[in-house]
Amino acid sequence: MTVSSENPKRKRRIIFPADFYSSEEEKTKLNWFCFEFALELEMFIQRDRKLRSQLWRKKIDDKEIAGFCIHYAKHMKGEVLDRLSGLVPNVRIGYEQIETYFPTIGDLLVDRLLTATAKAWGSQTEACVSCPTQCISEKDHMAPMFDDPYYWE
Repeated sequence: MTVSSENPKRKRRIIFPADFYSSEEEKTKLNWFCFEFALELEMFIQRDRKLRSQLWRKKIDDKEIAGFCIHYAKHMKGEVLDRLSGLVPNVRIGYEQIETYFPTIGDLLVDRLLTATAKAWGSQTEACVSCPTQCISEKDHMAPMFDDPYYWE
């Protein structure tokens, strides 16, 4: 585990805003929502000691967990867009992206990750209800948070 020199108990960030855009035009509120979901998912996985231990036994470290969280969050962007366009009645939290990213971890661990993902999604969307940023309803608007130096530590 790498720690920040400022606070030895604070873990260094592995997921960055830049993971969710490749040009200025992609600094949208929907991509910001995906960034926040990736952080939420990472937190839910890291706080589950049993899950984290099982992942470590499979040689899956913090960097790979962060990579998975980014991967899954980017996948959820499509789910949100499908829901907003009326293509699907509900956003689906599925196991397929877990199996795609971790093809050899087994059903039990896939299920534990799916549970963590669903909890993180519920937590994230619950916070959105009262958030003034309105990332989903203003999905195509620019998100100035991408340029906030706080997120670049």
